Amino acid sequence: MYAASIQSTTGTLAGYARKMTQNGRPDMEIILEDHNEGKTYTTFDPLSGRVEITAPHEARFDEIRITLEGTVKTFVENLSPHSTKARTTATHNFLRLSMPIRESDYPQPRIAEAGRTYTFPFNFVVPDQLLPRSCSHACVSDHVRDAHLRLPPSMGGRSFSGQDDLTPEMAKVNYAIKVKIVRTRERDGQEVVLVEGSKKIHIIPAIAEEPPMSVTHLDKDYVLSKTKSLKKGMFSGKLGKITVTAAQPNALVLPAPSASSTMVPGTTMTTVNLRFDPHDSSSQPPRLGGLTTKIKASTFYAARPAMEVPSHFGMVHQFESTRGVYDTSVPLSSRCVEAVTWTRHTPSPAYVRRNSASSTSSDDCSDEIHASPPKENKPYYTAEILLPITLPTSKAWIPTFHTCILSRSYTIDLSLTIHTPGTGVPASTVALHLPVQIAANGNNARRATLTAEEAAAELADADEFLRPRVLEMPSPELVGNSVINAGAELPPSYEDFAVPRRSVVSRG
Repeated sequence: MYAASIQSTTGTLAGYARKMTQNGRPDMEIILEDHNEGKTYTTFDPLSGRVEITAPHEARFDEIRITLEGTVKTFVENLSPHSTKARTTATHNFLRLSMPIRESDYPQPRIAEAGRTYTFPFNFVVPDQLLPRSCSHACVSDHVRDAHLRLPPSMGGRSFSGQDDLTPEMAKVNYAIKVKIVRTRERDGQEVVLVEGSKKIHIIPAIAEEPPMSVTHLDKDYVLSKTKSLKKGMFSGKLGKITVTAAQPNALVLPAPSASSTMVPGTTMTTVNLRFDPHDSSSQPPRLGGLTTKIKASTFYAARPAMEVPSHFGMVHQFESTRGVYDTSVPLSSRCVEAVTWTRHTPSPAYVRRNSASSTSSDDCSDEIHASPPKENKPYYTAEILLPITLPTSKAWIPTFHTCILSRSYTIDLSLTIHTPGTGVPASTVALHLPVQIAANGNNARRATLTAEEAAAELADADEFLRPRVLEMPSPELVGNSVINAGAELPPSYEDFAVPRRSVVSRG
C-alpha cells in the first residue's frame, strides 16, 4: 500500500531517489572508535564503530550494507596512434569484508521515519592475508602468488600524513568503510542504491623482511660489484684496477603505527669493500673522494595482471603498452672518504717446491710434480667503508609490496669518486645499485577487541571444551569379541597373520 503511494507520487524508484536528493539527502555519519585524522592502522587492528543514519522524511529501503573495502586503481597512457582512448584504466577490488546486520537492528517495517536517527554498529579487523580469489590469474611461481595475496599499503595521497609517499598519479591504493542503502525495484528485481557514503582509512600492514635476493648477471636492475681500470695520467701508463663491492643490506624496518613518533626511522647498514690491484709494484692506491648515496623508489603499474615480479629490464626486454614505471630518488647522504686506510696484502705463492727428502713417494718423478713454476702473485690493497643508511623523515615511506597490477620496490644507489695521481685525468666514478627492502612492523601480538557477542560465543566454546567427561567400562557383551576376518580380504602381505602359526614340541 505504501509502495503504491510512492509509485503514484514518483512513478518509478529512480524518481523516488531523485526526490530524496531534491528534498534533502539522509544524514549519514560513519563514526570510528578511537579514531583521529592521520591515524594509521596495521595488521590485526580493530575497526569498530557505528553508522548513524537520519532520514529527512519517510523512506522505504530493503537493506543496509556496511563493508570494508580495498581497491587498487591504475591507468596507463596510450602512446599508440591507433588507439582512440587517451588511457587504459584498471581497478582491482582485492578486499571486501561485509558486516552482517541483525534483523532486530532494522526498523519494522523497513521504513525510516522522518527525523529519527538509526544506529548500525560494525566491527572489522585488518586481515593479514587476502582470499585466494583475490589473485585468480596465472603466475610464474607460488612466490609471486603469495606476494599478490598480501595486503598492500595505502598509497597515492597526502590526506593522512601530509607527506609525499613518492607515488605517481597513475597509481592508488585506497581503503574505506563504505555504507550503502539499497532497495530492490519491484518491477524487475534490480537493486538500486538510494544513498551511499564512505570513510577512508590509512592502512600500513605488517610486512616481514624477505630473504635476500639472489642477484645474477641476468638481473640488470642491480649492480653489486664493479671493476674499473685507472690511469696514472693522460699520456701515462696504467695505474691498476679497482674493484668496488657492496653487500646487499638488510631491510629498512618501519616502526609500528602505535609506536612513539620519536622513534628512530628505518635504519640499516652495508659494507663497501674496495680492492686495488696495482699494475706494477710501484703503483700506490688512488685517493678516494666522496661517497654519495640515494634511495630510488620504483612504482610499477599496469592495466593487466603481472605474472612475475616486475623489473626495469623485464619491461625493456618485453615491452607492453599496458605497463609503466615511475622512478624517483631521494638523497640519503654525502660524505668524504678520503681518510679511508688501505691495507697491503702480499699473497703467498700458489705452489711451493718441496724438498725431495720430504717426499713419501718412491717414484723419482714425485718431486717434479711439486716443482711446477709458481704463478705470478702481486701485492694488492683492500679497504672497507661502513655505510649507514637511514630513511629521511621528510617523506612518507611505505613498505615494499607486489600486487596483481601495482608494485613498489627500492634500490640504494652508491656513487664513489676516485682521484688518480696524474694531472689532466678527470676523477673516475664507480656506481653500484643495491636492492633493498622496506619492511613494516605491526601489532602482530595484539588481538582485536571482541564484541560482547563474540566474547560470549568464545566463552561457550571454552566451556564445552572443558566440560567434564564420564568414562565408563564397556558392556560385558562387547569385551573379548573383536574378530579379525582371516579370509581373503586381508592384504597379500598379511597371510602369515591370517592363520597363527603353532609351534610343535616333541616329547621324548
